[in-house]
Amino acid sequence: MLTRSKHGLVSGTLRGLAQYYNLNLNGLQFVFLIMAFFGVGIILYFVLWISIPSYSKRDFLLTELANKER
Repeated sequence: MLTRSKHGLVSGTLRGLAQYYNLNLNGLQFVFLIMAFFGVGIILYFVLWISIPSYSKRDFLLTELANKER
């Protein structure tokens, strides 16, 4: 399940993406840094931060998902 990491530098969004998709965290941060210079990275990061649930909601979301599958 894709969630923001509880051990992230800012909000854990990129760390959560890296863990979920098995990507290199430093490479992903570098890509977002380059995109931030063009203004796209900041907007995309904000959209991801809003749309990806936090780690603290993970148990609730997994319970809801299990209830829907029944």
